[in-house]
Amino acid sequence: MLQGGRPMEATNQTVGTILQHLRSHREPFVLHKGTLPLWSDESRHQRAYAQNPELYALMGVAKGVLPQGRSRILFQLLRTSRQGMAKDARQILESITNFLLSILHPDRILTVFLALRRVRANHKHTSKAIINYILNHPNLEDMVNCRRPAVVDCLEHAMGKNVARACAKMLSLPELADEKYLRRHLLKFVRDVERTTVIFPLLYQRGNSLTGNGEYKLAHTQNLAKFESQSERPKTITATNRGDISATLIHLYRGGTSAELEVALQRYVEEAASKLPRFSGKLALILDASNSTKGYGDREYCCISQSVALKLVLEKCCMNLQIFPVGGSGHIPAPEGHTDIATALLDALETQPDLVAIVSDGYENVYPGELARVVATLPQIGINAPVVFCHSKFSNNDDLSLRRPATNLPELEFWHQEDFEDLLIALIAMADGNTTSVGLRDFLLEKLDLVSSQ
Repeated sequence: MLQGGRPMEATNQTVGTILQHLRSHREPFVLHKGTLPLWSDESRHQRAYAQNPELYALMGVAKGVLPQGRSRILFQLLRTSRQGMAKDARQILESITNFLLSILHPDRILTVFLALRRVRANHKHTSKAIINYILNHPNLEDMVNCRRPAVVDCLEHAMGKNVARACAKMLSLPELADEKYLRRHLLKFVRDVERTTVIFPLLYQRGNSLTGNGEYKLAHTQNLAKFESQSERPKTITATNRGDISATLIHLYRGGTSAELEVALQRYVEEAASKLPRFSGKLALILDASNSTKGYGDREYCCISQSVALKLVLEKCCMNLQIFPVGGSGHIPAPEGHTDIATALLDALETQPDLVAIVSDGYENVYPGELARVVATLPQIGINAPVVFCHSKFSNNDDLSLRRPATNLPELEFWHQEDFEDLLIALIAMADGNTTSVGLRDFLLEKLDLVSSQ
């Protein structure tokens, strides 16, 4: 599985930096009594939203984004006005809001709702989201019994205190009921009117000592599991169970050329690429095929096969790709030679790419430390093209402590074919050009549509 490394240092926040941040920042979204919400990265989220509201919101669909990040996205979407925004953009933000409400833990959502009350966010879409979520919650009665004060505060903020209390009083005393009033302010939002008319008055029955069993906390688990579902990763990892492409390459490396294997390889690459986003910018790929990537024993050719698998997929997903080999070269390079990544990086930067991706096992055996020194020098000579180090691994548990030749570079990791989607999304986001952002937006939007239709 792809794991975010160290975030890039940059004066201007890019899509890539906010995505890395969403995947790595674990600080909770805190709300203390009587205070405004506390989140040290508030300005980062505000800037990302201001730069591109749709793409920022769609980051919530990307794999690997932590619940803390998704909570912040939800808060940012609900507290900000959408006045003057195009209809299509509003619909996208609405869809993302509904998606986040379906997969986040209910207690996180209630915290966001209470934070909206503290900052006095009372936009129409904000109130609608709060009322719809609470009143149509599948375990509404349990939520009311477990979190009554929070639920009351949230609904009174969304509906208005006087309106909410008037509705509760009318439902408690049918002789006072005003059907038009109830429908306009309450019942038009709910799917189960009968259930709501029974449960809503319980919010203000303070003498009711019923306690819930906490079932409401599990309401999101089914949707979350469906969203996070992926091909089951092998418990025991071998050379040939890390994806069809690398498995076929292993057979080619170990057994020699075969027409049948070549045909199968082409088919597997086409199938994988068809499900991935397109990189429309200029990508320079430094492919480490030096002798160290050969490996030995059960892992022989495993590292190079996964690196080449990524290269073959990128050739289909990026129409403007230029490869800079280190060591072996060719369509399926044989591992050979030394690891001189620094020189390859300088050659790649001369082509003025939108992004440089270094795919390597992490062993640098020519002038140790040279890559890190070159990277540190680049900003001083006016070269600001983003560079990312992509670790090719045998398993998710590989020890990389001696395999980080440039700790001043952002890092991504991959070991299985299923990691390619996350990795490619991260690469596109780091490039952060207008064209590449459009491609990322379209892919995440398709992903959102797919998730929403399930």
